Parts: sequence; structure tokens; C-alpha cells
Amino acid sequence: MKHIIIILLLMGFVAPSVNARIVRPIRPRPGNVQDVPPKPQKLHTDNTLIIFHNGKRSGKKSLMKAVKKYGATVIYDYKALNSITIKLPEGKNVDEAKAHFEKVKGVVQVDYDKIMRLM
Repeated sequence: MKHIIIILLLMGFVAPSVNARIVRPIRPRPGNVQDVPPKPQKLHTDNTLIIFHNGKRSGKKSLMKAVKKYGATVIYDYKALNSITIKLPEGKNVDEAKAHFEKVKGVVQVDYDKIMRLM
């Protein structure tokens, strides 16, 4: 019984290392290097916005009316943060939509939906 336990323990440590692969980055050869500028990294999405409202019932109500009138869809309602995430209708420009919703009564801030990286 003792031998079986030892064998199982050894298999638990050895088996994962047998399937492990070393992945090395692909480096271009000196003769094939091309001067291609990197693509600029996209900073935000093209069709979603995060809108913060003042938390009052009237502020949220006027925001929801504006969202419906604009033809957007509420993706998520962040009740604890007094904000919503909306998806813009097809063909609407995200910058124009941001400017539009910033003028709605009760809206505190409109921000692009984006990925933030912590270091």
C-alpha cells in the first residue's frame, strides 16, 4: 500500500512535466525584416458606452428615456455604481453618442467601454 501511494505521488509530479512544452517566441531572420509599422492599439469599443447618473430616481428615469429614444439597448444596470452600460444601435457613431448622452439630465459622466490593465 505504501508503494502505491509513493508511485501515485511521483506520477502526479512527473506526468504534468512530460506533457509540458517550451514555447519560444518567433524571431524574424535578419534578411526578412520588414519595416511595417505596428497597428495602433484600439482604446475602446465602437458600440458600447458606460453612463453614470446622479443616483436620483428622476436622473435614472430621464436617462432610460433617452436610451430608449436613441434606440440603444441597456446591457447592464450597475445599481451599486449608479451607472448603466448601453449598446448603440447599428450605424451610430460612438463619439456622437457620447456627446449626446452627456447632455441628458441627471447624467454625471459618459465613458467609453474599454479594457483597463493593472500593472
